[in-house]
Amino acid sequence: MMKRFLLASVAALALSSCSLTPDYTRPDVGTPTAWHIDAKTGVNVTADWWGNFKSTELNALIIRALENNNDLRAGIHRIEQARASLKIAGADMYPSIDGSGGVSWSRNNPTSGKTTSENSGRAGFGVAYEVDLFGANQAAIDAAAANVEGVVADRQALALTVMGDVATTYFTILNLNERIGIAESNLKISREVLRIVQAREDAGSVSGLEVAQQKTIVANTEAGLSSIREQRVNAYNALAVLLGQPPQTVAVQAKDLSGVTLPTIAAGQPSDLLIRRPDIYSAEMDLIAANANIGAARAAFYPSLNLGLDWSVAASPLGDPTATALSLAAALTAPIFQGGRLEGGLEQATARQMELAETYRKTVLVAFQEVEDALAAIRSSGERQTALDVAATESRRAWELSVKQYDAGLIDFQTLLDAQRSMLSADDTARSARLATYTAAITLFRALGGGWESSVMR
Repeated sequence: MMKRFLLASVAALALSSCSLTPDYTRPDVGTPTAWHIDAKTGVNVTADWWGNFKSTELNALIIRALENNNDLRAGIHRIEQARASLKIAGADMYPSIDGSGGVSWSRNNPTSGKTTSENSGRAGFGVAYEVDLFGANQAAIDAAAANVEGVVADRQALALTVMGDVATTYFTILNLNERIGIAESNLKISREVLRIVQAREDAGSVSGLEVAQQKTIVANTEAGLSSIREQRVNAYNALAVLLGQPPQTVAVQAKDLSGVTLPTIAAGQPSDLLIRRPDIYSAEMDLIAANANIGAARAAFYPSLNLGLDWSVAASPLGDPTATALSLAAALTAPIFQGGRLEGGLEQATARQMELAETYRKTVLVAFQEVEDALAAIRSSGERQTALDVAATESRRAWELSVKQYDAGLIDFQTLLDAQRSMLSADDTARSARLATYTAAITLFRALGGGWESSVMR
């Protein structure tokens, strides 16, 4: 009997190699052969891309964020959950073994007055195994394994976002420091002009209109300075949270962007993105998992084979023989009528796979768009920065000339006022634009995947 059972088990295991999961094919997405804006020269994007800015303080801040950011820590636990789900799915490929045991005690006191006692015990175990005839269990394992890969990639995509946010916030703080310095200098100039105008009003050479106009400029400059200082406080608070720290607990030593290098970045080939963007890889893993789920849904239409073995031993009172029992069972179950449940499950799994195929295509297209946008932003921000630096230099020169001409009585106060307003605006605009060149570089690093490589490359 045991021999026949083992032969049946071996035959069932041989059949278990059958799989109904469709062959996976990566969805076709039109991939451009080159970027619209040429970016072949420059530094390559590596996993430590932030080091290209040559800021030791930024390096330290990003390392702190990678270690302490709460979202990234939560991502670790999501990976643990996914791996636990894979472990659960894999358990169905093995037999389950359960043990049992028990004892009983009885006492008999008949009317004769004689008392007797009986003790007995029983122990045993059972083995149950579902043969994966048509690959349903293997499909579940494949789906769970793809989910693990996807969750790991999701965390890497999140890490890339966190690193980019830390760098952007850090550069924002340095830029705000510069803007505060300029605003304080301009406020000093505006107050000095006000002092001169008030002195001239006292001397009767100008009216109260000029004084009121200059007071307006002073007040607006003070308000602008207060706003910039508030922005810096908010940036510090945001940086602290990114580092997993309470607000107002993080300090930045650098005073401006002068010590930060603006790198030139090589964009590589568009096709590289398919294996270098964690979000694309995650979308593909979702698609692979959905493909495996189709196999599981198909397998539900076919019979299932369950094998069982039970063995027990009973210990009788002293002197009585010990009894053992062994039972073997094999059950083949096939669905006959399920009221459309199986068809609905397959249709749902197929539709889900088709949905995720479109999601994958869009993810790839958005990735191409983000790189193109970042390349355009780098070029335009650089051109804009150059033009605004010229504008700031010339507006300050115009202001200095206006002061001399006003003192000589060659121009009226309104002309001086216009030159002053132009200088104040040009200075702040040029400094603000400088930040855009750095954030554009960060955006391109992120759009290119931040040096991440899929497991295919690793």
